[in-house]
Formats: sequence, structure tokens, C-alpha cells
Amino acid sequence: MSRFIRPFCAALAGVCACLVAWPGAAHDGPHGPDMIARVERAAGAGRALEVDLVVTGLGAPLVLSDVWAPGADVRFDGPVSIGFAQDVAVSARLTFAGGPPSIFTLMLDFGVAGQGAVTVIPGF
Repeated sequence: MSRFIRPFCAALAGVCACLVAWPGAAHDGPHGPDMIARVERAAGAGRALEVDLVVTGLGAPLVLSDVWAPGADVRFDGPVSIGFAQDVAVSARLTFAGGPPSIFTLMLDFGVAGQGAVTVIPGF
């Protein structure tokens, strides 16, 4: 009977070792800034689009240093400071070469705190 128990115990020890090491690898530092961003308005005409956001800080104070979207030239009057539990209105004007897409991701750059993203659906 011990010839069956020994391989079972060895396999069980290997599984336990993997489970103990796995959570440490999965949580390797912060994954992004502690904030919520919501689109209040996304409207425009032609190639230009005005996007109004409200960004709420959920942790340590943040500084929104840049806003960008793939394929767009962005005018953003930043940097903007955002404190804990503070709602801050942020506006950006985006110009696309071929007109705004029907849906895109607006990236919010918080410098060393990381980046956040919000989905924008113009006219919705």
C-alpha cells in the first residue's frame, strides 16, 4: 500500500507548492490608478469630438498628466489634480484624420501611478 501512497503524497506536495507560489506571482505590484472615469458627453462634428469626463479618485491623490486615443490629435488642458473621493470634470478635444470612430478607448495617463482607460461611444 505504501507504494501507492508515496506517489500520491509527492504529487500532492507538488500541487501545494504551486498553489503557495502562485498568488505571489499574480499580485506583482499595483495594476493602475485607483479611480473611476465616466463619460458625460462625447459629441462633435466632422473630424472633431469634444469629450467631457468626470474622474473620481478612490485612493491616494492622482495627477492626470495626459489624455490620448489611438489615431487622434488631442488637446487637453492638464495636468489635473484629483484627490480622494473628489469628482473632477475633465474635457478634451480630439481630432481624427478620417472622422471619429463609432467606439474607441480614451487613455488617461496618471504618470507613475499608471494609466486608466474609458470607452467612448460618440453620441451615446
